[in-house]
Amino acid sequence: MKITISDKFTVKKILLFSLPCIGMQLVDNTYQVVDGYFISNFLGENVFAAENMIFPPLALMMSLGLVMGAGGSAIISAYLGEGKEDRARQTLSMLSVFLFIGGIIISALAFLFMPNIAKMAGAPESLVPYCTVYGRILSSLMPVQMMNYAFQEYLIAADQGKLGFISSVVNAVTNIVLDFAFVVFFGWGLWGAALATGLAWCVSCVVAFSYFVNKKHRLHFMRFKIHMGDTLLALGNGSSEMVDAVSYVIVAIIFNRRLIALLGERGVASYAVTEYMTGVFAAIFMGIGIAMIPVIGFRYGEKNFEELKKLRNDGLKLAAISGTIMMCLALLLSGVVARIFVGYDPELKAMATLALRVCAFAYALSGINMFSSSFFTGISDGLASALIAAMRSFAMPLIFVFLLPYLFGHDGIWFTTLAAEVVGVCVVIVLYRLRFTKGLKWGRED
Repeated sequence: MKITISDKFTVKKILLFSLPCIGMQLVDNTYQVVDGYFISNFLGENVFAAENMIFPPLALMMSLGLVMGAGGSAIISAYLGEGKEDRARQTLSMLSVFLFIGGIIISALAFLFMPNIAKMAGAPESLVPYCTVYGRILSSLMPVQMMNYAFQEYLIAADQGKLGFISSVVNAVTNIVLDFAFVVFFGWGLWGAALATGLAWCVSCVVAFSYFVNKKHRLHFMRFKIHMGDTLLALGNGSSEMVDAVSYVIVAIIFNRRLIALLGERGVASYAVTEYMTGVFAAIFMGIGIAMIPVIGFRYGEKNFEELKKLRNDGLKLAAISGTIMMCLALLLSGVVARIFVGYDPELKAMATLALRVCAFAYALSGINMFSSSFFTGISDGLASALIAAMRSFAMPLIFVFLLPYLFGHDGIWFTTLAAEVVGVCVVIVLYRLRFTKGLKWGRED
């Protein structure tokens, strides 16, 4: 059944429409998980800790692609909803060029200052060389991954979510094959794992890029006039993605520093395992939210506010149901996941299992928060979207990472995410009430 962004959506249609994007996010998440598996099991605990300490700053720099993708897809979809197809194509082309240029600049700076970035991330001197090797190889190919992030969003706006999924599968398969070849077969170590990831990015980008260069497609690259207003609006709309990325990095760095102080390098390794499981489950929530941004943007562009309200309510139902399922699965699989990554050390495995079980309860709430953030992005309310992201991903984790261990001992640190998601839900409730039940308007009806 072909579903487009202009269709009327039900809960079932939201799920079906989101499936390619969910698959895309799940597959995208595999490259760090695959790297982590090979690095942990073939290169050792210290190298594993180093890879997970340098990855958050890399993710922050690459988040420009997420910002341009999420914010830009809402604008492009709104233009399509208004019947302005040429303007949608020009916006696609302009944002892609700006993103690539920005990516090259960020990549060069990251490569140059990678040892300093590693130290800022909290890496002890013994881990800085590992962080530098891994980080420099990935930073040199960073513009490609930024384009991948944005293209995935733009493909959904073009009703080509399946192609985005295919490009992600190509990425994952390439990464797995090259990781085995470079790390296990050739014995190239950490730099081989990084090279495998970077080359997989390149292959995936070619698949998506080939769609937009074809002039026969509804959305394609074309000559454009610079509209700085659209660029700034895209950055504003995508601000929640930037808040999430900045929050992820700062919180991860502080988490790692606190874990080193409280539990040592084993604490960092355990945290890395929880991040892998969280990444897999969050990919499902992200897939739903990202898929809905252009749908919401399209309805927003055509001023169909009744359909927008229905999308909001059905999306929240789906997020709550899927979140509960994810929580149950995480509780059941925590021991298995810990065994896969750190089963070679019984004490480390026990610590990771405890951390995974505590973090599982947060999944029941995180889907609601993530969908709500995407919903506000879709209706061009970047401020509300950023506020949700800031509270659940930044402000509250920074408070709870210090408060909970102080109140409940070292293991209290694992409850940080759950406590932050509880506060995030409270913020979501307040924002919905303020905007939609207190007389405030939707936006373009003003």
